Amino acid sequence: MTDASAQVKHRRRFDGFAAGVGARPSALPRQIEPRSDVRVTGGARHSGARTATVRLPSLDTLRVFAIAARHLSFTKAGNELHLTQSAISHRVCALEDELGVSLFNRLTRRLELTRAGQALAQRVDRAVGEIARAVADLDEASDGRRLAVTMPPSLASRWLVPRLPRFHARNSDIELQVIADTSPLDLGSAGVDVAIRFGRGDYPGYAATILMPDSVFPVCSPRLIAEHGPVASIETLLDLPLLHDSSTEGDGSGSDWRSWLNHVGHGDLEANNGQRFGEAGLLIEAAVFGLGVALGRASLVSDLTADGTLVCPLPLTAPTAFSYYLLAPRETAAQPTIVRLREWLQAEAAATIADAELSNPRAKDAGPSVVPWRNALLTAAE
Repeated sequence: MTDASAQVKHRRRFDGFAAGVGARPSALPRQIEPRSDVRVTGGARHSGARTATVRLPSLDTLRVFAIAARHLSFTKAGNELHLTQSAISHRVCALEDELGVSLFNRLTRRLELTRAGQALAQRVDRAVGEIARAVADLDEASDGRRLAVTMPPSLASRWLVPRLPRFHARNSDIELQVIADTSPLDLGSAGVDVAIRFGRGDYPGYAATILMPDSVFPVCSPRLIAEHGPVASIETLLDLPLLHDSSTEGDGSGSDWRSWLNHVGHGDLEANNGQRFGEAGLLIEAAVFGLGVALGRASLVSDLTADGTLVCPLPLTAPTAFSYYLLAPRETAAQPTIVRLREWLQAEAAATIADAELSNPRAKDAGPSVVPWRNALLTAAE
């Protein structure tokens, strides 16, 4: 076979891999020279066919490309990998030159994947995920059972960590790594086993198990009430400094002030004043320090309302549109360690709601301003 025919054969193989890229060289944003280093071997298979052997790019280079493809940003990929934007760009350009095809369209202030880039990114993600799981299996065999779980920082600190001693007491052979993170789901390439997310349960490609619903209600420091006096109406409440979780505004979760006002029948009122925070945990800390009234999720403020650190100035609750879900890749969801973690989390979530039901009579005796979270969880669970 001549060198020219080998190049043509390699080009057809890559075009088939990219699911019909079909891009003409003149349409590419970068001029890419076709590869000329294809080595042809004549080793016979069952049919005696001759095959072309292509040198693969390095795994590290493919991983850099996959992260850049996930973010659609060389800068964000550099931040994740602790490299400069220029270093990421050079690595991607080198990969494009090596493959002889453009992977990104470099537009004004943004990137988009070409069809070839989309096809390669999907397959590299799957391949890196498989490698990560294989390495995790080796680690499990040699160093005991390890399980990495990612979840929102607020849930990790306010709900999970206080319950971890019970997990370790019953599962001493499992080394649990808790990663506080809200990044888009990509468990395989991140080397993470399972995730807990606050959403509607629509997570394609993952086995999703609902853990518990949630509700929201106003909370603040007792000192704030002492300074401003009792709250007898929603209008009085809205006159107080309000605290906002900006990440929930417009996300459809029903965790913001506008959603709460609509639920309690006062959608005509405004609740825009006050400071904004980018994460629920920061919002709760601000309320503890007396900066204003926050709309707290029952699952996150239960301990603080139970011990009096926070109180509810007006006990009106609204169920959230989102619930907490445990997610695992479908191909690993039945692994024994993941099953054990899932069963434990389900039991803890059920106990949280059961405790609310058992404690509800005492909540009425103590006054709704002290422990309204119990009623809130029951409302959401119904």
